[in-house]
Amino acid sequence: MKDTTGYEYIWQAEPVWPRHAPNLFPIVGSLLDHEYCYEGVMYNLSHHGFARDSDFEMLHQSEHSICLILQQSEATLVSYPFKFTLLITYTLSDNSLQQTFRVINDDSKEVPVSFGGHPAFNAKPLDEYEIVFSESENVLSDQLSGPYISDKTIQVIERNTISLTENTFDNDALIFQGLKSKTVSLKHTKSNHEVKVDISEFPYLGIWAKSGADYVCIEPWQGLADYASHSKNIEDKKGIIWVKAKEEVAKNFSMTFTN
Repeated sequence: MKDTTGYEYIWQAEPVWPRHAPNLFPIVGSLLDHEYCYEGVMYNLSHHGFARDSDFEMLHQSEHSICLILQQSEATLVSYPFKFTLLITYTLSDNSLQQTFRVINDDSKEVPVSFGGHPAFNAKPLDEYEIVFSESENVLSDQLSGPYISDKTIQVIERNTISLTENTFDNDALIFQGLKSKTVSLKHTKSNHEVKVDISEFPYLGIWAKSGADYVCIEPWQGLADYASHSKNIEDKKGIIWVKAKEEVAKNFSMTFTN
């Protein structure tokens, strides 16, 4: 995603983190011991689920949009015993890119669903950037203990701003619940470069980069990593949406790029 000057907003999967913007499904974050219990049976799912490492097919494409599709397979049914259709649509309008998640339950039973975005944006050097929320926030950031959410929280937002440094992500991701803000921006303090992400349809937000790296991920989430004290029962997992048979759920977020 380049502006008229040729500036590239999207992280280009350099070796420090070789991804651009993975899609998270059917979970967000890590399960305790990478497993969950459904109807008395244990299943294994890797961090953020399998969609980010799956090959999607193109369902349709137009001049300004593309829709990609993923459905269950023999491989997915081993770890996620549900029939589903996941549609991810990208729509470009002027300087905004909208991403829509649509999950259709193709099964005869309720299907537990979580999903989220994970776009990474260039931020070099990191200490010239800040995170700006659309509202003043008093929310603390959850902290991770390994891949799981611990009972510790920290204060990182000053009124509506997080000033980024090379140490901001030393303890992994910043995780927020209960934000008032509808948008969150990554702003360059020495130019007009800005990425504004509309998070209004998602209950949770992750902000992350590898420590010392020159990018920032702004991640609207429908779901969270397990707490270290989690029961492993999928029914108890925070953020799970239970989609009834033959019904669907859809949510979107948009990214607006300014130079």
